[in-house]
Amino acid sequence: MNPIWRTRITGIVAGVIGVFLAVQIANGAWLWPVLATGTLMALGLLHFQPFPLSTLLLGIALCGYIIGNRGFAQLSAFPGLPLFPAEFVFLIAGGILLITSALKRELPVRRDALNLLILLWMTVSTFRLYHDLRVFGAAALRDYATVYYASFFFLAQWAAQSSNRRRFLHGCILFSCAGLIIILPLFDRFPEVFLEWLVIGGIPLVFFKGDLAAAFMAVGAVLLFLRHEERRSWWSLVLSLLLTAGVVATNSRAALLGLIVAIGILALAGRWKFALVQAAAGVSAALVILFVAYLRNESWEQTPLHSMYERVISVTDPHGVRAYSGEETFNKGDNNLFRTVWWRVSIEETLAGNPWLGLGWGHDLAREFVRVYYPESGDDFITRSPHNVLVTLFARSGAIGLAGFLLVIGAMAQRTWQAARRGTPAAAGLWSACWVILTSATLGVVLEGPMGAVIFWSLLGIASAETAAAASPAVDSEAAAEQSESPPGQPELAGTATGAAP
Repeated sequence: MNPIWRTRITGIVAGVIGVFLAVQIANGAWLWPVLATGTLMALGLLHFQPFPLSTLLLGIALCGYIIGNRGFAQLSAFPGLPLFPAEFVFLIAGGILLITSALKRELPVRRDALNLLILLWMTVSTFRLYHDLRVFGAAALRDYATVYYASFFFLAQWAAQSSNRRRFLHGCILFSCAGLIIILPLFDRFPEVFLEWLVIGGIPLVFFKGDLAAAFMAVGAVLLFLRHEERRSWWSLVLSLLLTAGVVATNSRAALLGLIVAIGILALAGRWKFALVQAAAGVSAALVILFVAYLRNESWEQTPLHSMYERVISVTDPHGVRAYSGEETFNKGDNNLFRTVWWRVSIEETLAGNPWLGLGWGHDLAREFVRVYYPESGDDFITRSPHNVLVTLFARSGAIGLAGFLLVIGAMAQRTWQAARRGTPAAAGLWSACWVILTSATLGVVLEGPMGAVIFWSLLGIASAETAAAASPAVDSEAAAEQSESPPGQPELAGTATGAAP
């Protein structure tokens, strides 16, 4: 086309679009102006940085869910439209993944046990969704999110095909977890700054769910120590110890137990340095605390050590029969009883209703529990999941759905053991960190919501990509080469196929 006419046509189209957007803004309609602005920003980012759009979006989501937590999760891409961050990333990155896979004529799934078992579990758990949507409506889709969030495993695995993309995503997780050392204390000390000033459309940008913040700090402690092991970086060691101290200070037993599980996995696999350093730091801190208490003529029950002791022994008290005297632990027995009663009620209700296929996505699992545990009140009880992802899956999808998820856990355990025994420090750290979140999910509402589920499944996908790259370095080099040759604005078609065998 003649350059003059091309310039004229471009100017006319831009003018028409500008007038249309101006009219929309004048009428208070923000959908198209926001969409146009976001598109221009995305094109600018694609031009000035080396990563594909899907990798960039996933990295932003990881940082947002770790640092912003519950606040970030409530943000909507467009005012009045329930398109939250997880769904927005899933829509854009998932669409690109499907288009790329169709053009390459390959499935976006690796041919290994973990990929196939996750796909099988998701398929089995989806069987009854059509029926549940007719019975429970939107509530069914909300509860089914526990399953469709697993799609982030495939998105992350694909987005982390090449080494520079994995480093970027790994760095996003490390940076965000380390940032909690500063942001979480500031949130506790100055909540009004975060809840009143740092808001978008009336929604706080940062609003922490305490148990998840602690779990993410535990994840950071594991990853940063393995980074220290790999690169001999002392700042990584210091940050790892600070994050461990943060886990202890948050009073979250689930996160502490998850950290212990990760330490145990690494120690059993022969990577005992993490356990040794944590033990040495713990003993040193305990001696300092006891010495200070001695100088002040205080009993050890007045020190943080007593609170730590009660938290640990409360894990072995599922029925809450012990008495706890600490200011932060006095209600641990009630918390334990709360969980065990709900678990028992949900299991009994499922066994009586539909043990093989479950009670359905959308079924109110709290109704029977409230009747038993809060017989005279509980009308404002809004929690829908019984604080254990295994119980949740059994109650909603039955023994068949739970069996599928247990097979996924089995494949995950096998890959974790291999990585911890013979893998690189990065791979060992990523796989072990997944167990921090999974352990927390057996004691709280973690994988049922995007704040924990997006991080868990993305972390698992990055770990899978890291292991596959170590097993097939030629494939990883090919992905990096293809990406570097891609023209700006078309990076998504670069890289090796995710359907290739590792």
